[in-house]
Amino acid sequence: MRGLKFIEKFKSTQVHALNQQDASSGGCNGCANGSKLSNHKRTKFTGSKSNKSKSGSVAQALLPYGLPSTDLLEPSIDPHLKPIQCVKALADLYRRFETCLESDKSMLFIEQYAYLCGLGDAKLLRRCLRSARQYAGDLHLKVVLSAWLRFDRREDDLLGSSSMDCSGFILECPKAALISGCDPNSTYDHCKCSEENAKSNLGPIVEKFVCLSLEEDDGVTFCVGDKEIIFVRNKIASLSSPFKAMLYGGFVESKRKRIDFSHDGVSVEGLRAVEVYTRTSRVDLFCPGIVLELLSFANRFCCEEMKSACDAHLASLVGDIEDALILIDYGLEERANLLVASCLQVLLRELPSSLYNPKVMKIFCSSEATERLANVGHASFLLYYFLSQVAMEKDRVSNTTVMLLERLGECSTERWQRMLALHQLGCVMFEREEYEDACHYFEAAADAGHIYSLAGLARAKYKLGQQYSAYKLMNSIISEHKPTGWMYQERSLYNLGREKIVDLNYAAELDPTLSFPYKYRAVAKMEEGQIRAAISEIDRIIVFKLSVDCLELRAWLFIAADDYESALRDTLALLALESNYMMFHGRVSGDHLVKLLNHHVRSWSPADCWIKLYDRWSSVDDIGSLAVINQMLINDPGKSFLRFRQSLLLLRLNCQKAAMCCLRLARNHSSSEHERLVYEGWILYDTGHREEALSRAEKSISIERTFEAFFLKAYILADTNLDPESSTYVIQLLEEALRCPSDGLRKGQALNNLGSIYVECGKLDRAENCYINALDIKHTRAHQGLARVYYLKNERKAAYEEMTKLLEKAQYSASAFEKRSEYSDREMAKNDLNMATQLDPLRTYPYRYRAAVLMDDQKEVEAVEELSKAIAFKPDLQMLHLRAAFYESMGDLTSAIRDSQAALCLDPNHMETLDLYNRARDQASHQQK
Repeated sequence: MRGLKFIEKFKSTQVHALNQQDASSGGCNGCANGSKLSNHKRTKFTGSKSNKSKSGSVAQALLPYGLPSTDLLEPSIDPHLKPIQCVKALADLYRRFETCLESDKSMLFIEQYAYLCGLGDAKLLRRCLRSARQYAGDLHLKVVLSAWLRFDRREDDLLGSSSMDCSGFILECPKAALISGCDPNSTYDHCKCSEENAKSNLGPIVEKFVCLSLEEDDGVTFCVGDKEIIFVRNKIASLSSPFKAMLYGGFVESKRKRIDFSHDGVSVEGLRAVEVYTRTSRVDLFCPGIVLELLSFANRFCCEEMKSACDAHLASLVGDIEDALILIDYGLEERANLLVASCLQVLLRELPSSLYNPKVMKIFCSSEATERLANVGHASFLLYYFLSQVAMEKDRVSNTTVMLLERLGECSTERWQRMLALHQLGCVMFEREEYEDACHYFEAAADAGHIYSLAGLARAKYKLGQQYSAYKLMNSIISEHKPTGWMYQERSLYNLGREKIVDLNYAAELDPTLSFPYKYRAVAKMEEGQIRAAISEIDRIIVFKLSVDCLELRAWLFIAADDYESALRDTLALLALESNYMMFHGRVSGDHLVKLLNHHVRSWSPADCWIKLYDRWSSVDDIGSLAVINQMLINDPGKSFLRFRQSLLLLRLNCQKAAMCCLRLARNHSSSEHERLVYEGWILYDTGHREEALSRAEKSISIERTFEAFFLKAYILADTNLDPESSTYVIQLLEEALRCPSDGLRKGQALNNLGSIYVECGKLDRAENCYINALDIKHTRAHQGLARVYYLKNERKAAYEEMTKLLEKAQYSASAFEKRSEYSDREMAKNDLNMATQLDPLRTYPYRYRAAVLMDDQKEVEAVEELSKAIAFKPDLQMLHLRAAFYESMGDLTSAIRDSQAALCLDPNHMETLDLYNRARDQASHQQK
């Protein structure tokens, strides 16, 4: 049965007709060549014989490559650094921050960035980049980091923006990046790009110098052919030591009034420009070609001031990629540091589009190119780290990616840099199916100290037919190191039968964020004919960690179960996360599958969509809401407010990258200036630019008083510790928003927020009214706020019942179980928190609560272990702080200091941890005395 191909079961003439039509539409790429999966075992879907023909016909059209098979499933290899002891690595980083020179901090933050990439926290990573730029004093570092910050914000996605546009901050300003030196205290200030430069009239100065030159007796004539240019001897002598020696030293030219310059490679126009420069010290009077000749002249005759002037002027002329490509060769030839930096800046700020320009890649990709850049101080690990990450994001298996990673390895000077470059080369070679090379790079990375690369080495060996060698390698890692989830996950690949499942179960227990165990168990159940059990299994991870691969698998399973409406929902939600996603192992576009599924479900009118959206929203079904909005966008892609709603849902689902993409699309599709300003405000707010976001909101209000503009302003102002006066103002803004036209979904959110502000102000009756009004328009989450009000009114039972009402509508809400635990007795709270952890193991409060209870019961070891099992897969600030406090109370000051350092590496300004850290250090130093 397992050897029977899925596609063979459902052959019929009707299906072939449908497939031909689909293939002609371009939806199924590679159909003519046959499926790569056909060489592997397939699972036959066992349905009832009565509906076999109809179900099979539909299934073949929707599953042209069959169902997934456990034989084909394997997890991806994480391309980021993955230390065996993450807490120790973070603590070590913080210790080095404390003792390093200020000039070394920038690259330390980049190292921190490399170690934190695996956590996937976009805001934390952005803070690392901003801190690196803050302490960058070197011209090259500033240029690369400013461009990286721009790329991180995906500024290139905004219509009407130019690569050289300034965000208004020194941190990302292209002009500020070209100024050497470091002032960490000013990098978050506004730059002066918006200020108009005062116009200076230097005409009289030039005229004065011209008059003086005519009165000089000590003149010297330089000849180029039959053309003569008269110089003031002492002025040209002052250009450089060689000229001074020639004109005032023991050379014959010092006695001559006429010197032949015909054989020195300078044109008449160039020599005239030199003469003007000797009197004016200006190069901006000449065309770029003459300035380039002056630069060459200055280099040949060691005229440093002239070279600097030419370098700076040419750097100021680089405005676009064409300028950069022309001038960078001159800069490299003449070793003009500033000019090369300016050209480099344009090329980097044009990423990712410049990645596809062969002329640009020629500058970066070859070893010879790297050497030329190094000669002017512009080849670095940082440069190639940035370039290679962009390349890997766009096309991991391209030749460009390989060459950039090879250059990254050549520029590596520290151990962590070598580990990263070698490991990523291993990952790329593995995906390119060049397994011998993958083995080489993974082994080299492991030799450099990156133990996780041994997982890649085992995988490559397995692909080369060395299954026992792979198994043995993973066994040795497990025996030599403290077990983590990925170790057992990797060993499961080389195990069979029950041992494989045991390894996968233990991997998921150690690290519930690993998606592969859920996917494998789901497909295994599907192979046994348990479709609904398979769907329930994959639901377990989707409910707390949304990803395109898990949504795709669930859509696959729903199609197999003939539940086409649910399959359509998941496919639409998937496309909201990644609009160009290719399904069925990259063979069918998601958009094409949506078209096919739409033939098997009732079509939705705009009114149906709104009804469904209200229904999904009131059921706290964020994935369902996301799918409905995506369907609405398919019907009307120009609606910017729908993109905005989509971004809000994605943020709630912790899909920040996709959310920001939707926000940028909303901004690009906005039909009015006041609407565009609101979306720009949200983009600025989400990237840490609070004041600018507030300015956009106020400007939008000045143009038109809208719900979204008032809501944005209120939201920004409420995101601080509000004093009574500020709270009153935020309340006024939200009330003003509610008076503006909007739909019930947004007004429900505004009422919910207004209720929260009233609670903070102690106005519980007004807060209660807000929450009740929000519930009246089906804003279900208002149950949580209303429960809080009842609790503050000492109505604990009513609070518990209110949260129970929320759970009746949102039965899979881990946050609702967590919040209800606050209003119940100890045993019931424990049950609710256990359920919260079961639904969402990433929520940290349940671990902290259980640990605190254990500590109160004087079970110190168990309390630490409760926190440790969560820290192992999520090194969270609050959990690290609490464990440090536990260690301090237990007298284990070494562990307390280590955890404090790791926590401060995540947030160096966390005052409670700083206090604990200083206290533990003082106690430790007293003990040593």
